[in-house]
Amino acid sequence: MPIMAVNELPRVIVTTDLEVDDMNSLIHLALYLNLLDVEAIVTTASQYHFLGDGEHMLGEVTPHWRTKGMRSCTWKVVPHEPDPEAGSLTSYRPFPRTWVQDLWTHEYAQAWPYLSENAAAAGEPPFPTPEQMLARTYEGNIAFEGDIRADTVGSNVIKQAILDNDPRTLWLLSWGGMNTIVRALISIAEDYQATDAWDEVRSRIYAKVRVLGVTNGIGQDNSWLDHGQPLFPDLVFLRVPFMYGGYVDAVAAQPDSIDLFRAPWPEEHLTQNNGPLMARYMLYGDGKVYENEPERFQFGRHATLDWGLDGMQPIHFTPGDFMAEGDSMTYIPLIPFGLRGATDPGFSTVLGPLFCDSVESTGDGMSFADLGHAPEDNPNPYLRAYQEDFAARAQWCAHKPAACNHAPVIEGVTPDMAAAPGATVEVGAWVSDPDGDVLTCRWAVDALSSTYSGAHNLASWRVEGATAYFTVPADAAPGDHIPLTLRVQDAAKRPCTRYAQVAVTVE
Repeated sequence: MPIMAVNELPRVIVTTDLEVDDMNSLIHLALYLNLLDVEAIVTTASQYHFLGDGEHMLGEVTPHWRTKGMRSCTWKVVPHEPDPEAGSLTSYRPFPRTWVQDLWTHEYAQAWPYLSENAAAAGEPPFPTPEQMLARTYEGNIAFEGDIRADTVGSNVIKQAILDNDPRTLWLLSWGGMNTIVRALISIAEDYQATDAWDEVRSRIYAKVRVLGVTNGIGQDNSWLDHGQPLFPDLVFLRVPFMYGGYVDAVAAQPDSIDLFRAPWPEEHLTQNNGPLMARYMLYGDGKVYENEPERFQFGRHATLDWGLDGMQPIHFTPGDFMAEGDSMTYIPLIPFGLRGATDPGFSTVLGPLFCDSVESTGDGMSFADLGHAPEDNPNPYLRAYQEDFAARAQWCAHKPAACNHAPVIEGVTPDMAAAPGATVEVGAWVSDPDGDVLTCRWAVDALSSTYSGAHNLASWRVEGATAYFTVPADAAPGDHIPLTLRVQDAAKRPCTRYAQVAVTVE
């Protein structure tokens, strides 16, 4: 890709409760920190993790809690409803308070010279330094689930980012409870709600802020429903139709990619011989012990997923299977691989087209109800290539550029165009590879994000090569949107794939 300035990259703030899958998501994110402008990492509480304040109990701070408390740790079958006794908790599965800072100071610091050299070899933006990432790490509202009592350093950072004059979309990625984000919004309301500027401030926030990581308007606490939504009812929450990083991916990923989630692939391509950063990455049965976690959640020891959900049988994994990255779905769609869906709703992302949380998904992706069951087909056409890219990137953490692979570069892409039904149009691009690898190019219709009623009938349209000719269907209606996607993959042992997209609008 052409080198982008930091202020051209997607602008991101992460809030995390540091569940073990969040830790994996953060290690994974570290490999793409040069392709996203990660302005802050903010720790927060959730129904699963809170540290307490040494003075209060949960019920005194958050009467409307969601946590299942000690039931989720000890009961064979865990009721769906919150634990009525959880109000007496003074902390719950507290995460290691300096885990993120330690990651930047130690493992990331050791990987950074290699990451930097490889980014330069790939023609990508530079990686932020360990010192920069340390300075961008903040503590939010971590004392109790749903705790919105007071401003914190972390909530103030979010508040300032929401209100500043940066014209870019601000992506708030919720990996834990919404309470720190909600506290930032409450603070804004306290400053402006009683002023004439209130409506204008809210309008600017609605236009600027997008939240990823919240499903069905709830999240991992009730703070948004109880406190945030009444103040900012039109705040935009987005989702993707296809999952990535679930605890069951080693048994439930789509057929064309499942081998990349099953042992021995994750060990051989991710955690082994890729330095201390990737050695921190957790797999089922890898012997790692998670601090302050009960035995039920010690997946490094027993490689068994048994949440105690009613009707769910324990799932036993092979040691070395992919474990989880439950929150990587929030940033993977934003990485600039050439798919335009993060900035234009008429296109897909690596995890499918973004859609509003209040709207039913039109994709065929996995849902939580499908836990442990693999789909029969391959609904996400980008999944395998993404996981392969992760493996190529992992090698960057401990190896010089000569030993690593770097992604193809696509330039000079045909602009979007209008065309009449039956017309034939030409689309193309210039492609190259920084390592001199042989490239395979293929154009296809992105049926997932097309508005043409017969888009799925165009699934068989494939043209090999960097240039293609596409005939607009004769029955296409004026205004129909048909996105064409160029896929370019190099012939490396750890292949990388990049994309370009052109919209054909029927006139």
